[in-house]
Amino acid sequence: MKYFNYQEQLLLWKKRQLLLQKKFADTPPGFSSEESENAAWQAWEEEYASYLENGRYKINDTPLPSVSLPLIGRETELDTVHDMLASSHTAFLYGIGGIGKTAIALQYIADHRHAYDHVLYVLTDKGISQAICDDTSISISGLKYDRKKYPVMRQYFREKIRILRELSEKKKILIVIDNMNVPADKDLRLFLELPCDKIITTRVNYAIVPETEKLPIKALAPKHWPNLISDYSDDLDPSTMDQLIHYAYQVHGHTLSLKMASVHASYGELPELLDTGFDITSLLSAFRLKENEWKTLLFLSVLAPQGMEKEQFIRISGTSEKTLLALRDYLLIDFILLNRTASQSTGCAENIAQSTGQTAIPVDGSTLLRVHPLISEAVKRITPPTCTNCSSLLRGFATYLYGDGLKIGTWNRTYEENREMEPHIFSLYETFPDPAPWLGTAFEEIATFLWIQGYYDKALTYALKIYENVLDYYGPNHVMPGKEALRVAAVYHNHLDHDHALVWYQKGYDLLKAVTPQTFEVLDQLSIACVKLARGAGHRGDSEAYKKYSSEYRQIVVSILQFKNDHLTDMQKQRLEIKQYYFLLEEAKQALRNEHFAVFEKLCDSIAEWIDRTPNLGYRKVAFEELHVSLLIHKNQLDAAEKAARENVRSTLLYRGDKYKDYLSCLEVMADVLKLENKYAEALSVYEKILIHLQRDYPYEQKWINTIMNKI
Repeated sequence: MKYFNYQEQLLLWKKRQLLLQKKFADTPPGFSSEESENAAWQAWEEEYASYLENGRYKINDTPLPSVSLPLIGRETELDTVHDMLASSHTAFLYGIGGIGKTAIALQYIADHRHAYDHVLYVLTDKGISQAICDDTSISISGLKYDRKKYPVMRQYFREKIRILRELSEKKKILIVIDNMNVPADKDLRLFLELPCDKIITTRVNYAIVPETEKLPIKALAPKHWPNLISDYSDDLDPSTMDQLIHYAYQVHGHTLSLKMASVHASYGELPELLDTGFDITSLLSAFRLKENEWKTLLFLSVLAPQGMEKEQFIRISGTSEKTLLALRDYLLIDFILLNRTASQSTGCAENIAQSTGQTAIPVDGSTLLRVHPLISEAVKRITPPTCTNCSSLLRGFATYLYGDGLKIGTWNRTYEENREMEPHIFSLYETFPDPAPWLGTAFEEIATFLWIQGYYDKALTYALKIYENVLDYYGPNHVMPGKEALRVAAVYHNHLDHDHALVWYQKGYDLLKAVTPQTFEVLDQLSIACVKLARGAGHRGDSEAYKKYSSEYRQIVVSILQFKNDHLTDMQKQRLEIKQYYFLLEEAKQALRNEHFAVFEKLCDSIAEWIDRTPNLGYRKVAFEELHVSLLIHKNQLDAAEKAARENVRSTLLYRGDKYKDYLSCLEVMADVLKLENKYAEALSVYEKILIHLQRDYPYEQKWINTIMNKI
């Protein structure tokens, strides 16, 4: 293919004009004399010789942005860019918006302008093809875009690349493409093959680019923050400087945020918001995200800044690996590989231990997903999280927290395992202060998690709000208000506020009794209310109430069993079985209190047989093992009772921590066994430990406190 050259064609046209003038010398346009003809030909030959000597094309430099202040703390990056250009002629600077990529590129131009014959600076928000084909950005004398000559833009791109390659072999050229953020295409390879030096700043981690040609630009190191603040602000008092340093930690050292906050501080305006001085929504303006990518980014922004293990997030959110990889390539999320020795990341993530203060992290070798706090804030400002647009995330959390059958769930995870989820639960708690009633089941799992982990005040506030909302939304003749009343009662009960717990168990019972029709879900919740009210009556010594609710419970179980098996899910069947044996547990305790030992032993045998054939009981086993200790004491098998009691203490501590009521009750059982074995010193020590915990965590539980003091 013969390439068209305007400058060459112009010279040929001029030559044809001279030939015409010679041919028609006897006419007015012709040469008037031999001298004038010789002079015209000499001028043309000089112009043509100059063209041949200087080449057919000439590159024109572009205006360069000025650098007003010296670059702080980026010496290593500048040296790395220089080394990369020396070895491969290419340096991709990638990182989130405002982190300092452009500043590094401009500083490199300022430092090394003298080393190049030509420097081209191209600011673009398009792809490489559009950036190169723009004749106002990359201007070459003798080459202009012509729609007729190049009906397809890519033809002109290939021609311009060919000419740039030709020019780069004769001259030393630096091309800086700033802010190129579109996905990579096949045209990028042609540009990367140019022998000139190339710096590209981008918010995309291009897979097409070799790793040796990429430089992730991370946040400015904390040791450089004071100098940066001083450069962009007038004299600041120490207190203001401390506030700006604190702000820098909040934004993870984001350079542009800190610069703008420093400028504002000069006028007495201290940063209160994450985006002081500039609109952080611009961090996302470079990308056209697909619906599933935006939803995934919103979900991650709702979570705690510590991040979540990737497989766990996929399980809860339902997102795909492909979507996460796309967001990673856009540098909108970080993938952090956790190892024993260090936290390594792909993307622009800093060391997680330094930046998050996380106390419980996923196991070594797993991948953590994390979003920069500014990006998270930008996402939430563009699309504020609501119960509607985050409903699938909330339902995913509900499934995760409730668990699958007996094996997995908040109730049967250890205390430390649950602690890993605490930051995310608190984030949901704060993000959705007004829980939607139609997501009541999801939000009740959040409330349950909170009281299981010992956050009773938050759990109670949330449980009451859920109850009020579902009552207003569904009305009293629906299972949800009764169900949520029982949840409020559970919070009170586990915080040892038995009087309020009884009121709410009764309220739940009354609501559920009025619901029609009596579906499995209604009967299931009503059976819970009956068990709890029977237990309370047993503790109060109210035998009539105990008989009433116990009898009603049995009738409900019979009614549930009348449902055809194919109408019950496996989960419902498991719940029913657990419910039956929990009730047997209460009956066994009641029989022991009434000294009906034959009944007590028979019930214990039934429960023991069930435990032996039921795997993965987890924390549920603790309550049944406590009954087993009582049986061993009754049989005067004190050594075995002590061993079982100690094991129960270990299990309770593992699953619930040292502030949970069950831990104290298991300690009391163990101390009682020690006392029966005449191990008075150790028993006294345990009783004193219980007393300290009660007075610290449950000072209103005077009855229990007095019981322990009497035992001491």
